[in-house]
Amino acid sequence: MRNLLNVLAIEQLEGGTYTVDTVLNIIKQITDWALAIGISLSGIALVICFIMYAVVDVDQKQRVKTRIVQTFLGIFGIIMAISLVNIIIRLFT
Repeated sequence: MRNLLNVLAIEQLEGGTYTVDTVLNIIKQITDWALAIGISLSGIALVICFIMYAVVDVDQKQRVKTRIVQTFLGIFGIIMAISLVNIIIRLFT
């Protein structure tokens, strides 16, 4: 347990002027961008899926429904993964 606390007590990285806080801020900024871009692209994908559902014939509607559900699960997965990264970063800052 003491080794873990020593690792968390690092204040400056070797070989440069970057601190652990700057690295955590960069990671948080990248995850925020990824979240915004991921939600935007998934919204576009959902619009395309609903258009396909409206246009497709009866035989293929079940396949399109499955694709819509998979897109919703993908959106949920993206949001949860990036939110967990942000929560972990907040624990260290």
